[in-house]
Amino acid sequence: MEIRRVFHQIKLTAMMNPIPLYASKRTAKSLWQEYRIYRDRLELQSWFLIHTLVVPANEIQAVEIRPSGIIWGVKLDNCNFCRHVLLIKKSGLFKRIGFSPVDPDKFVEICKSILPNG
Repeated sequence: MEIRRVFHQIKLTAMMNPIPLYASKRTAKSLWQEYRIYRDRLELQSWFLIHTLVVPANEIQAVEIRPSGIIWGVKLDNCNFCRHVLLIKKSGLFKRIGFSPVDPDKFVEICKSILPNG
């Protein structure tokens, strides 16, 4: 029952905030995936995981830019080979997620602006 309530809340939230603050263009570097920031959440569209990861803003512990190199965690694209974003969540199975938006600096700046303590 709890899972149904959470999915219903995500669906309602998506309907209330349909326009992203930032959407990274699909590029070869990101394996043609799209990463979006809304006022209350991140949506990381992943062809690799075959769905879109929705991360509520209050679940984000940290978001930072990392240089190319191997990271511990889930990688949504070619992030080991270029400058990328590392998202650290407070809870869940995948707490560390690496991905490569077109402009990592802008992505992190906007992402930090939606954080509850940001």
